[in-house]
Amino acid sequence: MSAYMRSGLRVLAACLVAVMTTSVAAGAEPVDRELIPEGRRLLEYLRSIEGKKIIMGKQRSGGGTGPFEQVLHITGREPALRGCDIAGFHPVGSELYHQVLRGAVADMNWWWLEKGGIVNVLYHCGNPMHPEGTAWKNRPKDSKPPDIGKMVAPGTEEYQKFHETLKYTADYLEQLAAARVPLLFAPLHEIDGGWFWWTDLETPENTAALYRQTFNYLVKERNIHNLIWVYHAAHVSWGPHRSQIKKEHNRTPTLEEEAEYRRRFYPGDEYVDIVSMSTYVSRDVYPDWGWGAGWEDARQGAYRLLQRIAPGKPLAINETPHPIHPLVAQQQKLAWLWSRVWFDAPADWQRYTYNHEHMITLDELPLLHDGNVAPNVRIEWPIDGLEAGCGEIDLAGFASDRNGDLESVRLYVLSQPWLEYSERDDRAIKEAFAGARLLGEARLAAAGRWTITWANPSTGFHQLVAMARDSQGLVAHSNVVRITVGLKNLARGKPASASIHQEPNEPTRAVDSDLYTGWWAGVPDKAKGPQWLQVDLESERTIGAVSVLWWKAYATDYTVQISRDAQTWHDVGQIEGRRGYWGDSDVILFQPVQARYVRLYCRKPSVTWQTYCVNDFGVYESIPE
Repeated sequence: MSAYMRSGLRVLAACLVAVMTTSVAAGAEPVDRELIPEGRRLLEYLRSIEGKKIIMGKQRSGGGTGPFEQVLHITGREPALRGCDIAGFHPVGSELYHQVLRGAVADMNWWWLEKGGIVNVLYHCGNPMHPEGTAWKNRPKDSKPPDIGKMVAPGTEEYQKFHETLKYTADYLEQLAAARVPLLFAPLHEIDGGWFWWTDLETPENTAALYRQTFNYLVKERNIHNLIWVYHAAHVSWGPHRSQIKKEHNRTPTLEEEAEYRRRFYPGDEYVDIVSMSTYVSRDVYPDWGWGAGWEDARQGAYRLLQRIAPGKPLAINETPHPIHPLVAQQQKLAWLWSRVWFDAPADWQRYTYNHEHMITLDELPLLHDGNVAPNVRIEWPIDGLEAGCGEIDLAGFASDRNGDLESVRLYVLSQPWLEYSERDDRAIKEAFAGARLLGEARLAAAGRWTITWANPSTGFHQLVAMARDSQGLVAHSNVVRITVGLKNLARGKPASASIHQEPNEPTRAVDSDLYTGWWAGVPDKAKGPQWLQVDLESERTIGAVSVLWWKAYATDYTVQISRDAQTWHDVGQIEGRRGYWGDSDVILFQPVQARYVRLYCRKPSVTWQTYCVNDFGVYESIPE
């Protein structure tokens, strides 16, 4: 049993109060009475799972988020819900603005139409009163928060400029409506927090009016009817109620006091289908009812707060740093519809949550539109990082197709030093395996199980992927599994140390067999100058090769050194002028020597925002050329 599971059970043992779930009538009408049939089908599905299971979601890669793609490779599963943004993130109307939004629209079309997943859209609208305005109040530095009271008053400059910005957004939303792509649409993201320009902390009613104005323009003026309207509250609110309560009572707001203030931002039930919240850690802000890390709880305090803001509405977690605890959610009867993760999370926590029976992944969604969607496939054996002996290897996994027309599952092997897969998207995976060798077609059994035997694998490094094809030609790839055959990594599980490390990425993570954990030296202002990672083999061994699996923050110049006493070091290998985006692996061969200690001495980083990140450090007696 993992530490996370033990922690969860302790949390459950302490739970004395279960929250009653909020049930929404199956026949409740969407707030947009002309919502397209695809949107109605999605809304009905969400109502059908309420209180039963929770949809796993993840923000797409970019903008400081953790990689979306890594979920598949770490867990074997894909998120059912993909978080996107419709803001553009550049001056409105500029070529870069249009370029970003064309890409965003294509991505949303692909996820819904081909992948068969759910699209969740935020709207980090730039400040309309500044030519380079962002969603944040004071970015760029010369920008000022607009007067929201004027922005909701027809005839004002603020009103006109907001509508000009909204028009550009509507043009792209219309394209998605024409493609019949329903969106879980959350305008005025984290509406009551205080860090975005649209939040009027002094007069929240103005912000509520701006939400209604957005609804009326998009739905009633532009006739855009593919939007399911999601109200999105923040994890904390920096409104004046806090200082007033502190001054009068010398404490933080109670749950009821917080709800009373935040309710003023709410636009009204007739404008909201689903009520949601960001749930970053808030226990330090609300010590009596806040919440901690995802592996500690399931945001009960947030659930209770939203119930008080909008009684009777279905609830969702629209942004959270890490997956919440599924066991706690079950025990406390928290009927979250979905939980969308912004960052990444420890690899073992991702494996646990994405494979938990209470959480819904992409392969478990029903068919939500009438078209053909790609199959789903995963490799379950061997596991990533396995050291396999010589001789045949039995591979096994699972494949499914929601249209019921799965045609084949084929296995491919790429026999070369390992690649780094945490950020490689579908196209990059297919490019990486373009020259791979076909192992053969798997045997398909009942309930989606598949197996294949790999006879006579060669000694060395290998990467395996399964490709599932349906009868209409759509192909989906599995998680990539990296293994060695006939090689013994002398460093695996041995003591490791480093000149410096950035928590929690300690040096032992580079030798722990998990290829998605590693040693991070740290950011440049903390890890100045050369840095080193060292492994103690605990006795003298004959060594003639090392392998280094880098993340994209790698060393362009580094030396492999060996020692018998960890005092006197000798160079046995060197890399200079390394290039590339992904990181990937180096395999360095040298004349066999006797040594107990092996280290990487890193001299020059490849990027400016981090120094050195090693996901796996291998030491071998020899490796075939």
